[in-house]
Amino acid sequence: MALLRSKELHEKYLAYIAKGGLSNGCVLCTKPPITDFTHWKIVLNDFPYDKFAQIHHMIVPRRHIAENELSEAEKEEFQRLKAGHINENYDFMIEPTYKLKSIPSHFHIHLLVIKDDQ
Repeated sequence: MALLRSKELHEKYLAYIAKGGLSNGCVLCTKPPITDFTHWKIVLNDFPYDKFAQIHHMIVPRRHIAENELSEAEKEEFQRLKAGHINENYDFMIEPTYKLKSIPSHFHIHLLVIKDDQ
């Protein structure tokens, strides 16, 4: 995702990974929520797409699961959140392809508000 992050932030991200930052359990499971829902939480992205995003959060299921493991209740709540909270507070939802996901085992979607100067 070097194209989405500034060079400085991308280097910081690579250093975090090199030091094992993604090897010590799931960071999405332990991240404190910015906003809480029944089955989902919204968390801050520590390595945002800062080239164009003013705000970069992620929505993640509370359970450590892949997308194909979502329960019907989790899917229904996500659809309500997309139609309401997400649509009202963010400009874009981005989901990288599987090969680009740094945490593929915990489903998450990036929520972005674009900088005004874009």
